[in-house]
Amino acid sequence: MMSSHCLVILSLIFPIHSQALTKNDEVSAVETLGGNQEWHIGPNVENIKPQKNDNSLHDTENGLAFTNLGSWKGRRRHHFRNAHGILNIMGWGALLPFGVIVARYFRRVPLKCDEWYNLLILCQTSGYILGAIGWGIGLWMGSSSKQHPLKTHRNLGIIIFTFATVQMLAICLQPKREDDHRRCWEIYHQVLGYALLAMIIANIFQGIHNQAHAEKWKWLYVGVLVILAFIAISLEIFRWVKPRIHMNF
Repeated sequence: MMSSHCLVILSLIFPIHSQALTKNDEVSAVETLGGNQEWHIGPNVENIKPQKNDNSLHDTENGLAFTNLGSWKGRRRHHFRNAHGILNIMGWGALLPFGVIVARYFRRVPLKCDEWYNLLILCQTSGYILGAIGWGIGLWMGSSSKQHPLKTHRNLGIIIFTFATVQMLAICLQPKREDDHRRCWEIYHQVLGYALLAMIIANIFQGIHNQAHAEKWKWLYVGVLVILAFIAISLEIFRWVKPRIHMNF
């Protein structure tokens, strides 16, 4: 009597057809939990073992691979962005302005140097090459980015590269000293050079504004400008003081 009541209660709790269990002990009911594991429930309770879903494993592996690929691309892009900034700061932002200092203060007064022209060519050529490489990296990053490119920074970079190339051509195409147009060419060369420096400084700060850790980059370049300005101001003061000292003696 007791066993019959137990069977009735069990049949209400577990509404499983008795024929499916009696006819074939190997038939099992499959219940999927969360889409990740399959539990095989049959008469042999002690043999119950969870089995992982192969499709879920495959999807998880694909997700991890995609995440790793994305993080690798992000790190590579971060390194290229740093290289772009460092090359342009060193090349266009430091060496080109130092070449202007050499041309102004090392030719005659106050620091006459017989090798000033070779030093100028070295500064201008190395600065142009480093800046051009950094500019090329920036163009590649802008064209390969799915985000909106920095139009102002990009356009200024193209103008700077064009003007810098024109200035570099002056090494080979400048008129001779006895030429009547030499003075006009010198004025044009100087005006274009100073305008180029102003655009370079403005564009470097424009690029720094869109960098990660912008404050560190900004103060780094401010330090470079302070050093260049200190050298230029010191030499300019010495340039005006030195002739008067010689006149007094």
